[in-house]
Amino acid sequence: MTERMFVLVDFRYTSDVVGHTRIYEAGKSYDMPRALAHAAAMRELVALERPAHWEPPSILRQQEVVTESEVAEAEAELKALQRYAIEIVDPDLG
Repeated sequence: MTERMFVLVDFRYTSDVVGHTRIYEAGKSYDMPRALAHAAAMRELVALERPAHWEPPSILRQQEVVTESEVAEAEAELKALQRYAIEIVDPDLG
């Protein structure tokens, strides 16, 4: 499952053992895996939509890096939130 996110700051993410790196450029919207979107949102690198007074970052600002461990933590958090939501809706399923 993916989420469409607006990128506030340039960042990159290496997603597999082969080392394929995906670069996300500020000012563009991308479909990205939910866990990556959540990890990037926690670091305020992305938003659901372009903020009203958003300005592109300085070209002198270094590109951010989202690590595999951050994405793994975000995925675990999303799964915990999902389990919690299910328990609230139907306690017998939890």
